[in-house]
Amino acid sequence: MIVERHFKQLLVASGLMLASSYMVFTAHAAEAPTGFNVTSSTFTDGGMMPARTAYTKAANFPNCVGQNVSPQLSWSKPYPGVKSFAVVMFDLEDIQNDTDLVAYGIPAAVTSFAEGEFSKPSDKFVGGRGSRGDATWRGMCPPPGTAPHHYAFIVRGTDLDPKELPPGLTSAELDARLRGHLRGTAAIVGVFVRPQ
Repeated sequence: MIVERHFKQLLVASGLMLASSYMVFTAHAAEAPTGFNVTSSTFTDGGMMPARTAYTKAANFPNCVGQNVSPQLSWSKPYPGVKSFAVVMFDLEDIQNDTDLVAYGIPAAVTSFAEGEFSKPSDKFVGGRGSRGDATWRGMCPPPGTAPHHYAFIVRGTDLDPKELPPGLTSAELDARLRGHLRGTAAIVGVFVRPQ
């Protein structure tokens, strides 16, 4: 499985911060039935993400090259008893566990988001707080000249009501709130490198 291979390779390369993220991913993966999966029409698992998904170039972000369009995501065959979903995306190479999307409170009936849906507030999810304070999608912006970065999109089923959690939770705070409430985990990994 491409997701598992990337996580294991990057564990060796990225030290304890990534090890912690990997444990969050794997600790509950066994709860999900075989078949719970995440797909995207924007990129394939382990494939390159298009430039439009990267963060928008601005005076204070001169190295960014995109349009900040969140990728399309879909998931299927969740674990029984799911009442809501949570979605987190983070940079696997970033030693500070850079998180570009924290969204939760997604009703169980919602199993897909179109391109750009996570880029703006919606009644389909509760916005958390990414590493830069964003409540919605904040696209990638790796420094020029760096090797390709791998971005993990983690989808977790929970037994919590969609309105249970307050807005503005960080990824770490969300992890703490979901302890004991997870009902399966699935993931997909996208790759991005800044065009030269």
